[in-house]
Amino acid sequence: MVALYPTVIQPLFNTFTPLPEGELRTMIEALASRINFPLTKLFVIDGSKRSGHSNAYFYGFFKNKRIVLYDTLLEHNTNDETCAVLAHELGHWDLSHNLKNFVTGLGELYGLFYMFSRVINNKNFYSSFGFGNQVGNAIIGFTLFGYLYGPIGNLTHLLRNIISRRYEFQADAYARNLGYAEPLSSGLIKLHLKNLSNMNPDWLYCMYHKSHPELLERLDAINESIPADPKQKAE
Repeated sequence: MVALYPTVIQPLFNTFTPLPEGELRTMIEALASRINFPLTKLFVIDGSKRSGHSNAYFYGFFKNKRIVLYDTLLEHNTNDETCAVLAHELGHWDLSHNLKNFVTGLGELYGLFYMFSRVINNKNFYSSFGFGNQVGNAIIGFTLFGYLYGPIGNLTHLLRNIISRRYEFQADAYARNLGYAEPLSSGLIKLHLKNLSNMNPDWLYCMYHKSHPELLERLDAINESIPADPKQKAE
């Protein structure tokens, strides 16, 4: 699905246009070259026709990477701010966050299927819920397993968000170490304002429900003088 969405699904709803030659394109190509990102194509999509949200992302495998910028991002941000937001996204690539998330997801999926295989024909499992005479019934088995896995799923959800929030701090530090501290800070503020995000949510609610740190936390970390992640190839 990750591979199909930008190449098959999103073009059904949005128009991809090559970013014209100019200062911004030159800056992005220089950024990609600086960190050895194998950029092959650079697009702008008309995200504004469906939403006012701003975004930037990349996709592609191996040496065939493409960058996509929302027109709303270009409209409301300076070139430096756009490059700063993009540097954050490319930080996820250079720090292998996407690969780590993929491997973690596979591990979680394996654990889910393993647990299900251990209980689907287990008489004690069915008897614990009062269905001792329904061993092997797929509908009842799936339903009961949902109750069993619910608390575990809540815990893995929390752990995923904790890891994701850490990755966001690392990507911010990556962009900062490339020299984008100020434009990244101002760009994030604009993104939160434009996307109508909560600027200062409750920290406990944010920890469980949000995959990204709250804005004030990110701004404080960006302004720190010590890198949040020692792996910075672009110093």
